[in-house]
Amino acid sequence: MTVIRILLAIMMITVLPATVGMIFRPARSEGRGVLFAWIYGQICLWAAFLVICVPMVLTGAMFPQVELAYFSVCGAAFVFALILLFVRRKKAVHAAGEKTFGAKKAGENGRAGHDKAAMALWCVFASFVLLQVFCGFYLQYEDGDDAYYVAITSYSKEVHALYRNIPYTGAYTGLDLRHALAPLPVWVGVLADVAGLSGAITAHVVMPILILCMTYGLYYLLGENLMGEEKKKSWTMPLFMSFAALLVTFGGYSIYSAENFLIVRAGQGKAVLANVVIPALVYLTSLLLHRLEKRENVQASLWALICATMTAGCLCSTLGTFLLCVFICVASVCAVIAYRRWTILFGVVISMLMPVVMASLYVALG
Repeated sequence: MTVIRILLAIMMITVLPATVGMIFRPARSEGRGVLFAWIYGQICLWAAFLVICVPMVLTGAMFPQVELAYFSVCGAAFVFALILLFVRRKKAVHAAGEKTFGAKKAGENGRAGHDKAAMALWCVFASFVLLQVFCGFYLQYEDGDDAYYVAITSYSKEVHALYRNIPYTGAYTGLDLRHALAPLPVWVGVLADVAGLSGAITAHVVMPILILCMTYGLYYLLGENLMGEEKKKSWTMPLFMSFAALLVTFGGYSIYSAENFLIVRAGQGKAVLANVVIPALVYLTSLLLHRLEKRENVQASLWALICATMTAGCLCSTLGTFLLCVFICVASVCAVIAYRRWTILFGVVISMLMPVVMASLYVALG
């Protein structure tokens, strides 16, 4: 039974988000496939969890009710994604087959000269990642933040009360609004409940692996986007990834650095904000600017992903409501000045609605 529950939890953080992310395939261009879908599918599910959880917490709902509502939305999104994939595949299978056949013919000859260097660099990258996984398991961060967030996860899962009790003692305190508006620990509790694991094990073992994979997946996508034609050389991407992993490995120059949070505090919302949500928004912004530079229309699916990423930032930390709005505002002002596309301001305003709502709740109810 435990093995089955762990397999279900693995599917919850792999198959489910990858399938849901395929809904947004029109927002992608060449070089982005399953990895893109998995990362942004998970971000969309996080955004959905915020929209579900916060109103239910404010109205006094319990953990099982939140869990049931979230699973209902996940199931509906999964079925919708499967139907959409089936329809798209049926329409495009002939054209895709011809493209694949032609690509195989053209790419026969090859880059054998750089293969060994690329393999060696990928091995260096893998070594750095394995070292970080080891550090994530054994360099446990024992401070008030970690104890409080893990305690919220465990208390929500075991007692079913949400943000109305001190998680250390169980004493009733009324609504803890500051933490209730960023309920990522409750999502970790949902994952722990599915896997049949304790909140502490999920936060200190499962979450570091998930966040490391998402972080390096985003680095890979960013590397593809930044290098342009250079990415066709077989050794450029592993070199970029190895250098990124090197910076992360030796980034513990401060207990407040994003790298430190990634390795030893991955179960906390601030670590997810710094290492997943902000890079994800940077990547989407780069796609947006690329389209503006080419004078192309910005697809609705790209704006939907930007909105979801902004919402997911609110789930991670109340500070995310401010930081992400500042970033998207600065980027949009630069884009308007550089490309004279005033119409993007409408999409930017829409994307900031959820952070503004969360900030308004904090001011009004706090």
